[in-house]
Amino acid sequence: MTKDAALALGISQRQVTDLLRAGKLGGEQLQDGTWLVSRRSIGERRALHTGAGRAWSASSSWALLDELSGRAAEGLSQSTYDRMKRRIRTTSAEEIARKVATRTKARRYTADSLARTATDLILTGASAAEVIDRKLTPETRRIEGYVREGHVEEFARRHLLTLDDEGDLTVYEAPESQLWKGRHASSAVIAADLARSVRTRERSAGLTALEDMRQAWLVRHTR
Repeated sequence: MTKDAALALGISQRQVTDLLRAGKLGGEQLQDGTWLVSRRSIGERRALHTGAGRAWSASSSWALLDELSGRAAEGLSQSTYDRMKRRIRTTSAEEIARKVATRTKARRYTADSLARTATDLILTGASAAEVIDRKLTPETRRIEGYVREGHVEEFARRHLLTLDDEGDLTVYEAPESQLWKGRHASSAVIAADLARSVRTRERSAGLTALEDMRQAWLVRHTR
């Protein structure tokens, strides 16, 4: 129920409904209009609550992750780029993970074949953990990935996926600006998505990788 979710998250019922409709909180709407909210989704949302201050826009969040990954953030005005640099200098990895968590829409599904569906996704999070930490084994029982093109719903129809808020397949929508090549998202995106995890080891690895990237960026920009 939205009332219980609102109490758990410390926000209003209307805000809960807005998050559900935007795909930023998992749930199912019944025929009478009532929402059933996924407990798993509430737990993840609590772990990544944006905290005090205004949320970062999706475009600013993607640009910051590009910058940390060593990719030039394109199309930014000088004032926007300066603001992004200030954020990197003054914001902890944990706060970065929280602020960028709302940049994309995600849906959970079940699939007839996780492995087959994964071949058509840009892998991220636990599915690409070895990219940022060689000690981590990529998760194959749970798949996380971005659609290569189009919308999440289109991808789901094409692959005959079943919407399931407790499912083992998480599909994220990526903006057109993210032209990834190969099988994996960029390193900062993988780390930020790994930091969404409710599993302590995965979340810790994501935050550690983000902080390492931030420190490497600081070294490059303080000479």
